[in-house]
Amino acid sequence: MKNIIVKLSLRSLKTLRYLTATAAVCCLTSCVKEPLYNTDHPNHGRIISLTTDWTNRGEGINIPDNYTVAISSPLGGGWVGALSGTTNEVNNYFEAGAYHINIWNPANNISVAGTTAAADYSSELGWFFTGSQDVVIEKDKDHAFTVAMQQQVRQLTLELDVQGNVADRITGITATLSGVAGAIGIDNGNPVGDPVAVVPVFVRQPDGKYTAVLLLLGIQGNAQTLTLTLHFNGGLPADITVNSGLSEKIAPFNADKKTPFTLKAGVTVTATVLGVAAEISDWENAGNETVVAN
Repeated sequence: MKNIIVKLSLRSLKTLRYLTATAAVCCLTSCVKEPLYNTDHPNHGRIISLTTDWTNRGEGINIPDNYTVAISSPLGGGWVGALSGTTNEVNNYFEAGAYHINIWNPANNISVAGTTAAADYSSELGWFFTGSQDVVIEKDKDHAFTVAMQQQVRQLTLELDVQGNVADRITGITATLSGVAGAIGIDNGNPVGDPVAVVPVFVRQPDGKYTAVLLLLGIQGNAQTLTLTLHFNGGLPADITVNSGLSEKIAPFNADKKTPFTLKAGVTVTATVLGVAAEISDWENAGNETVVAN
């Protein structure tokens, strides 16, 4: 009886060893697990949500119908495309790494080359916005980014209250304004290149005052001068030209571009024994306005 029990135990031991060996072979072959990934693009990253935040724009100014998005890498590659609306998926797979996003909209008389936006002041500018942001894109990951858009064109209104004993003979006022930004960098909105001069068009209002409305990318440097030429009926008296420095009063112009900026001054034109004299009083910053140019 004891011999039978021993034989059965040895047989059971052999069976156990066989099963153990078989399980080991299974683990090394058909039982190997596949690697797990979070997305269907394990070697790349995607931007499934790119949101443009247009909160920082002036009253009455609409969100542009479309805009350009440029996503670039210092190592090369990236994506450029036109989008509309506020939130979009970017149809591209990105290598993992650091990227820089630039966004801007098409606007009348503003051209973008590289990272510079230049204005053609021969006619009125359109409303121009830019946004920029540095991001990191990881492989095997879907990303969502929000870029704040900044208004880069500001409205400037100049108002002249003309008084004096020959003021009623004035038929028109022509002018130039120097120290204006002709171009800005779209990364930060700061002026680049050389300042330019623009031509404000003064229109006589029903109350007798003269106003000019300009849309500007900004001011540049510390020397903004308004040159006025007063024209009189029949050329009598002869035209008078007078200069006025605006640098101190207009210095804050490049900040808070969504808010219209208004400067007012009086112009006194009087006949004297030596001819006609014109004098511009100190400019007054009229504060925040809510009316925008059409």
